[in-house]
Amino acid sequence: MRPWGASRFVLIVSLAVLLPVCAQAEPKKKIYNNSSDQVFKAALRTARERHVVTYVDEKTLMFTFETGRSLTSQGFVANASVEPEGDDKATLIINVQTKAGFSWGAGDRMAEKFYQQVGDELAGDPKQKSAVKAPEKAIAVPDAKAVPVEPSMTKSSGAAAPAQAGNSVPTATNGKVNVVSVPDSADVYVDDGFVGNTPAALKLSAGKHTVKVTQDGYKAWSKEVNVFADSEVSLKAALQKN
Repeated sequence: MRPWGASRFVLIVSLAVLLPVCAQAEPKKKIYNNSSDQVFKAALRTARERHVVTYVDEKTLMFTFETGRSLTSQGFVANASVEPEGDDKATLIINVQTKAGFSWGAGDRMAEKFYQQVGDELAGDPKQKSAVKAPEKAIAVPDAKAVPVEPSMTKSSGAAAPAQAGNSVPTATNGKVNVVSVPDSADVYVDDGFVGNTPAALKLSAGKHTVKVTQDGYKAWSKEVNVFADSEVSLKAALQKN
């Protein structure tokens, strides 16, 4: 074999051995003299402020985050977990994998930097803080607009004079009539005018009204009610089969 051929063969074999090592880094571990809950919250805050967190499991103290791209790789995917070592001691484990490309040790450097950032977070002195905007001044909110008067669904037996333009109809002239039936979904008529299906909540003008409930296969049910202003009446129509 020629010398240049042997050199090329050695280079190919070396790359075949080194590339998996560059792409698959061993998990890193660091012990903190803090509780597991404190370490987990500090690590999660660090990841959220600097990277993109894609998964969180607070019960098992695990989360996953992704980093941005660099000159030598498409970024990293890191799985982080916290293992309690006692009341005031915990281990933070980080398993860094490259998305694509070569890391050349960048994953290890990222893990070491992350450990330092978690330590700063625990000490209450993070080097990179979230951007906090200045508080907005109080905004004057106008008074709520008046709700339009809901018109009555039916007319009273004695027709009232029509309201003059510009004058609103007082709501106190209406009463409420609740109608239910067995079976339900029956047709409801007031003064021979269809108004809906049961269950129904009707607003009727003061005075006498005839409420009728019908359904196919059942006998019609009717009731004459005297509605008073600002009152509420409940009717239950038990329909009988034909």
